[in-house]
Amino acid sequence: MNNSATTRAITKIALEYNANDKGTAEMVASNYLLSDTSEGQFNEMKTVAERNTKVKKWALTGYISQPDEIGRKLKDDEFAEIATKALEKIGVTNKNQYRLDIHNSTKHKHIHFVVNRIDISGKCTLKAHDIGKRFGEAVREVCKEKGLLTDVEIGIQKKAEMLKSLTEAIRSEDNFDDLISEMKKKGYEIQLSSNVKDGISGMRIVMEKDKNFQTERIYKAGYKLSEISNQLKISEIKSVFEIKKAIRAAQKHADNVKEFRENLQQKGFSVKIQYKGEFKAGQKNEIRDFWINKIDDRQEKNGFFFRKNVGFSLSAIDTDLDTTIKSLNQNSVINDASNHLRSETNESLIEIAGGLLGDFLNPTYVSQHEDELWKKKRKLRR
Repeated sequence: MNNSATTRAITKIALEYNANDKGTAEMVASNYLLSDTSEGQFNEMKTVAERNTKVKKWALTGYISQPDEIGRKLKDDEFAEIATKALEKIGVTNKNQYRLDIHNSTKHKHIHFVVNRIDISGKCTLKAHDIGKRFGEAVREVCKEKGLLTDVEIGIQKKAEMLKSLTEAIRSEDNFDDLISEMKKKGYEIQLSSNVKDGISGMRIVMEKDKNFQTERIYKAGYKLSEISNQLKISEIKSVFEIKKAIRAAQKHADNVKEFRENLQQKGFSVKIQYKGEFKAGQKNEIRDFWINKIDDRQEKNGFFFRKNVGFSLSAIDTDLDTTIKSLNQNSVINDASNHLRSETNESLIEIAGGLLGDFLNPTYVSQHEDELWKKKRKLRR
């Protein structure tokens, strides 16, 4: 649920906007307003606001917008109740003037409000400090009380779906153009950013169904890659595509594992083989996976696909692993035991990544305040 709240000194235009919405607005609640016109209501609010000359930004304006699949199911009075209860939690009383209007002209049904921070006795009941943050927390509290998903919970679900679709597309495609096309088929738009130094340097993912051109000025749809996952970086995706390109080229000129490994080494990659069961030199060994890394790579942290000191698991980054293995003579007699991984001690990264994604798909909600405390604790440990 998107929401916003801002203190400001308004003109009658704010109330006219609330009451219009291309002729589709519907007033669902008001308090201490006698006039039937926007201009008349503004004059009433302005008169009350002048009882407290210390407060210049005397109005609170904002909106609450539910995702279409939830918002269209809410009755107008239920939507109005969410707004009024959230406003009460931040200081609005039965002596504050306000007007709430449902807007239906845009893709997402939403409710706008204009509230006089000065009550009829001249007291300012609404503190301006962190008003947007406090209002957002109030909306979440009301949603939880009513059994509705909050904007945080909806965001977590959407990010999880995006991460799942993105990692599937990375595994099936070999470059950014094909990645964009594959994600489009899945219902997502990929927006790439670039700079002179790094080339492609950033990514934003937008659900096509979330695009709302009428409200782009209010909030930008979608999430940056860093907001979706703190493990999957754009540099890692670039490395995956670089390795895939090298693998495709190496396969064309290799009839067996030995040639495949040598071809990749010539291109600057190290190759370790993971066998099923214990490796036996001089005998036929069934290949389980290949682990590939740049020879000069000094990356010290695990990524989503990358594993420190080992590299990238081919089964994790490429859905065509079986084809790759079958194209090589996997039953060749291998005498070199120096570049193999023991299967029982090296779990395939696709299983690790699957576990991470599973945890992400079943999140535990943590409040922003709690999250900030944990961040401070982590900094102190360093």
